[in-house]
Amino acid sequence: MNDPSFTALLDLKKDDVHRKLRCLLTNPNFSSEELEKYYPPICWDSEKSLDFLCLLSERLSWRPLEESPRYRAAESRRQSLRRELESRKQQIFNGKSVDDIDQNLTQESQYDDESVKDLLRFVRNKWWHRLQLPEQFVGGDGGRLFYDYLHGLFPDLLMVSYRAASGICARESWFANFR
Repeated sequence: MNDPSFTALLDLKKDDVHRKLRCLLTNPNFSSEELEKYYPPICWDSEKSLDFLCLLSERLSWRPLEESPRYRAAESRRQSLRRELESRKQQIFNGKSVDDIDQNLTQESQYDDESVKDLLRFVRNKWWHRLQLPEQFVGGDGGRLFYDYLHGLFPDLLMVSYRAASGICARESWFANFR
């Protein structure tokens, strides 16, 4: 098999497997039950991981427009989710902060350097406006490179975020694609 496109596809799959193994290795504190419950993110490609983090950021920013019991319940879940994520910020940041992100990526916006919500907002802003990212993150393999960059700085961000969201937002419609 000397087909270059097939070889490139195999290389991408190999990189994806390595990323998943790194994720498991960086989260050795998960029990077998936790791995079973929180397994879905390990199977995601970088774009789905980034999409999840973006939608989680949106969920943290969303506020109900009308007063009703349904909307109050949604607001209560949003606040619970924010509290849960912020209570895990030491694990997520692991001695780093938003300030450790390359200044070329953060120059246009202000972010609270110790807020999980702002870290997720950074991911959302950059991923949804990826054409404004530095050249190496734009194009065919840009999503994987951007995710790998974030994962290198904050290796527990995806798993801790998923754990929080799966416990609080599991029945919400936005979460259905991530089960």
